[in-house]
Amino acid sequence: MDHHHEEEADSTAKSCPMIMVFHGGHCERILWRGWVAYTVTEFVLSAIALFVLAFLYELLKFLRENLLRREARKEAERMAMELRQKSNENNSETHLAEHTEKTYWQRIFASAHIIQSLLNVVQIIISYLLMLIFMNFNYWLCLAVVLGLGLGYFCFGWVKKDPQEGDCCP
Repeated sequence: MDHHHEEEADSTAKSCPMIMVFHGGHCERILWRGWVAYTVTEFVLSAIALFVLAFLYELLKFLRENLLRREARKEAERMAMELRQKSNENNSETHLAEHTEKTYWQRIFASAHIIQSLLNVVQIIISYLLMLIFMNFNYWLCLAVVLGLGLGYFCFGWVKKDPQEGDCCP
């Protein structure tokens, strides 16, 4: 057995302690045991990766909103077309034709709903990873996350047309 390797791993783990207050520095264990930035270069590359991850999180939120809007628009167009067809069949302009509602199971197993659900799971995973990175309390990593989220919102968050569609309560 290679006991020397275990001793080396213990000594490097001791050289990058987990500090539970805000701090600087470049020796940091990020998320899991295998992602340790020992050098400044590794740390800067890690911060850039975290910046990109935070930016992609905002992009994912934007894409989910667009998919939801597009699906709602398709459903409204489908219902309008159905109403026009039924009113043409009945030759009555004032009569409101009944439209066929999708059942609960049809809506739940619709491809758009499944895609939205999977993207929601990915969004939740990324958000928790970003939270855990912030909880390293390294202010450079915190800054990378905040700047990535900020730039992502700057690029994608302004597209919301209705102020009532916010992420939180008014």
